[in-house]
Amino acid sequence: MKLLTAAAILAIGAPAAALAEPIPAGVAAMIEAASKDPANLKVVADIAKQTNPGSAAEIDARLGEIAAAAEAARVESLSNQTFFEGWTGEGEAGGFISTGNAEETGLAVGLGLKKESLKWRHRVDGIADYRSTEGTTTKERYFLGYEGNYKFTDRFYAVGAVSWEKDVFAGIDSRFSESLGLGYRVIDRKDLTLDVDASVAARQVEYVQPLASFPGQDLSESTIGGRLGGRLVWEINENTTLSEVVVAYFDSESNTIESTTALTTRLSGALAARASFNIRTESDPPLGREQTDTTTRAALVYSF
Repeated sequence: MKLLTAAAILAIGAPAAALAEPIPAGVAAMIEAASKDPANLKVVADIAKQTNPGSAAEIDARLGEIAAAAEAARVESLSNQTFFEGWTGEGEAGGFISTGNAEETGLAVGLGLKKESLKWRHRVDGIADYRSTEGTTTKERYFLGYEGNYKFTDRFYAVGAVSWEKDVFAGIDSRFSESLGLGYRVIDRKDLTLDVDASVAARQVEYVQPLASFPGQDLSESTIGGRLGGRLVWEINENTTLSEVVVAYFDSESNTIESTTALTTRLSGALAARASFNIRTESDPPLGREQTDTTTRAALVYSF
C-alpha cells in the first residue's frame, strides 16, 4: 500500500515538475545583466515571464536569489563601514524672498549630509540667507543642525538633535537647542516615509532685545521644555520629490514652530531644481519684532 501511495504522489507531481521549464540562456543572460539595477531588473523580468510563461517559476526563483544576495551584500557593507564612510550630500544655491521682520530678496545657500547604517540614521543640515545693500546688512540668518536616530526596530528609534541659529533681524543673536527623545516611522514605503518624534529639549538664547512680554528682563535665557518633530518624504516619481519638515519647541518662556515644504525636481544627472517655503512663528518675539517670518527659496541643487 505504501508503495502504491508513493507512486501516486510521484505520478501527480511529475506533470507539475515537467511544466517548470529552465530559463533560456539568452533570457538568463539578460536577467543577470540587469541585476544591478532594480528598476531595469523588474522590466526585464516582467518581459521574460510574458515571453516565457513556462519558465515563470524559475525566473521568480532566480529573482529571489538575486534579491537575497543583494540584501546580504548590503548588510555586510554597512556592517563594515566606519563613521566617515557612506555619507551622501547635496549643496544648493539660489535666491530667496522673505516677509516678516525682513522683507527682502537675496542669496540663499545650503548644505545637507545624510547617512544610514544598520542601526543609525544621521542628518546634518545648514542654511544661510544673506543680503547686503550699499554696505548695510539687511538680511542675515544662519542655521546648522544635526539629528541622529538609533533604530531599535525598523520603525521605532531614539532621536537626539542639536542645532544653532542666528537671526539678528528676528531679534535672535544666538540660539542653541538640544533634545533627546523617541520617534516612530508611521509610514514606511519605498516611495513614502513619515517619521514623528517627541523629545525633552533645552534651549539657550541670546536676544538682541528683551522679549515683548518681559521688557525688563536679561537678554539671555536658558529653558527646559519639549520638542515635537515630523518629516515626510514622498517620491512622486523617479525625478520629483516632495518633502515636509516640521519642528516645534515648547517651554515656559516662548514657543517656536517652524515648517519647511520643498519640491525637488531632477534636471539632469546630479543636478536638480528646488522650490521651498519656510514659515517660522515665535510666540513671544523680542520688542518691536513680528511673530511670523516666511522665506520662499528657489535654488539649484547638486547631489554628491
